[in-house]
Amino acid sequence: MMESYRIMLEQLRSGNVDEHFIEHAGNVYQIALQAGEDLQEQMAAELHEAFCERIQEKMALIFPVYSYLLRIDANAVYMENFLKMIHALHKDRQLSWQNLYWLFGQLNGFRLRHKECDTQEVQSMSAALIQYALTGCMLQLNVAVCPRPYLYRYARRVAVLTEKLSQEDAEWREFVLECCHVLQRSMDKEVLLVNTKEAASRAGELSFFAPEYAEDAGCRQTELEWKGERFELYQCEDCLADPERVERAVSRILDYNPAMVLHIGDRSLLAEIADQWFPVMTMGGTFGAAVVSGTEFAVAYDSREEARQEFLGVVKNYEQTIGDERNLRSRLVFPAEYFKEEDRRNRFYEVGLFNQYIMKESFHIEKMMKRAWAASIKVMKEIERICKKHHILYFADWGTLLGAVRHQGFVPWDDDIDIAMKREDYNRFFAIAREELPEGYCIVDGTYDEGWPNTRARVLNVPDSDHAQIQLQQDKLEEFYGCPYVVGVDIEPLDYIPRNEEDANMQAGVLQNVLSVACKLRDNGSQITEEIEKELKLVEKLCNYQLTEESPYIHQLLRLASAVSQMYGKEDGDEIAYMCSHSYLKNRANYRLKEEWYESSIPLPFETTTVEAPQECIKVLKACYGTGWYTYYKGGAAHDYPFYKKQKEKLEKLGIVLD
Repeated sequence: MMESYRIMLEQLRSGNVDEHFIEHAGNVYQIALQAGEDLQEQMAAELHEAFCERIQEKMALIFPVYSYLLRIDANAVYMENFLKMIHALHKDRQLSWQNLYWLFGQLNGFRLRHKECDTQEVQSMSAALIQYALTGCMLQLNVAVCPRPYLYRYARRVAVLTEKLSQEDAEWREFVLECCHVLQRSMDKEVLLVNTKEAASRAGELSFFAPEYAEDAGCRQTELEWKGERFELYQCEDCLADPERVERAVSRILDYNPAMVLHIGDRSLLAEIADQWFPVMTMGGTFGAAVVSGTEFAVAYDSREEARQEFLGVVKNYEQTIGDERNLRSRLVFPAEYFKEEDRRNRFYEVGLFNQYIMKESFHIEKMMKRAWAASIKVMKEIERICKKHHILYFADWGTLLGAVRHQGFVPWDDDIDIAMKREDYNRFFAIAREELPEGYCIVDGTYDEGWPNTRARVLNVPDSDHAQIQLQQDKLEEFYGCPYVVGVDIEPLDYIPRNEEDANMQAGVLQNVLSVACKLRDNGSQITEEIEKELKLVEKLCNYQLTEESPYIHQLLRLASAVSQMYGKEDGDEIAYMCSHSYLKNRANYRLKEEWYESSIPLPFETTTVEAPQECIKVLKACYGTGWYTYYKGGAAHDYPFYKKQKEKLEKLGIVLD
């Protein structure tokens, strides 16, 4: 036996592993089982040290070696190193989403059983594995069925997902069926029980971390009965093996149109995927331990008896929560078909020669624009998450509102998202967002940020606007659906227009002067000419404001413009507008928005999700675009289409061409 240990060490150090390596490793494992704890730790340390010499030459050995190491000595360092290597293989695209999910299941189960391995680093890297697997599978899905808003779901229906429903584990089967019985008998629900059979996809795998799964012999059943209650049963088809099987399972759940979805178990990729359409409440099957879950409704219990006692109350509370929040969670589901280029058949008018409008039949949308749209929606949903949490109203604005009402998504020739907030909410959001935006995002506004040349805020998918870089890292490409470019969402503050016309004209005139000199300074590289100096003195006189050398003049002017925009409040007027744009209108009777139109918001369909719109959105569109707002005109964008044109040119100069 000890000879096997010596040979295993030599082979690991040299990297010359022969066909007997696994046999030697098995012998070493048997030695370790009989040895004391000190010897186990010593053997594991020596094997680990030998393996890590010239590790790049031994990447194919990481799975069997670390499997043995962790069984001999459940050491957090070994666990963390194993996960780091798995992440490295993933970045090199050497692992499929199925492999990633399988590894997550094995390692997460091991983590739950060995508290010494349950470090923050392990938790973080384990959670990343499930996210990689989820992203990989989602990009291959093409689920045609869309979930209905909460109000239109079948209130008496609930879908229950469990990873296995096997006769081999009678206790677990009884527990799941008892939960279903409670739902039907005590809560008057109709239950669709989904046996995801994900463990069946792992049957036959050599696993050092979890037992093999024995498939239920009654897999053809479509109905189960327990204590006089019948439950509809859907048996998945080893869904980890093929995205089409995942698609069939998700479509079945969506077709069922349940008001709630529950997942009973430690893990389930299908539950994670269903969670993209519905909020899925997860009840941990491993009691007394934290469960890595993708939902905010995850719960776990100290014992199964406690779970039985609490189940009814938890489900009732869950039902009330999702009922009150009306689909609080934002769904970001973009099936593979979404990212294909297309000729969108929309008859529209475009300016041609001599400013004459010509009619066209379709508009071409390239693949990268679809990815940029998806990335923009992801940023918008982070904004929405914060708004919902802190009871802040936001509203789709400009082309985004037009697209939501007219196209149920982006206007085909639009490439960004514009939203608006009333000033009080805008200021509150800006203060909160800097703390609550996820890592890797930032918010900028010229009022607060010296380097940002605008009076509207923008949330960007980069950590720092001053050093915003095109993101070609694999994890960033996965996070933003293959879009490498810097993407942002503009947020306009809506301020009150005073009822008194003289006050309104005075405010607009001052704003024009302040913004005019700010634009001239920007265009002149912040160099002060004689003309600009005269205008600066005029601004100082008009505003009774002294410009200083402590910060750039442009920044001071934008702060001044923001202050002038907020001069009047609710008691002074009944109409609101983005004042910096409103002040430049030749006919300021246009784009005057009644404050009452914005008392509340309504969700409107937008691509694969929803966006919040003013309750009187049609009146807003008429005020902004006139009575012909529903006619398709291409034009009016404030920047070149596509917005990433310059970023793309930078990449091409470096010889990088993206699909």
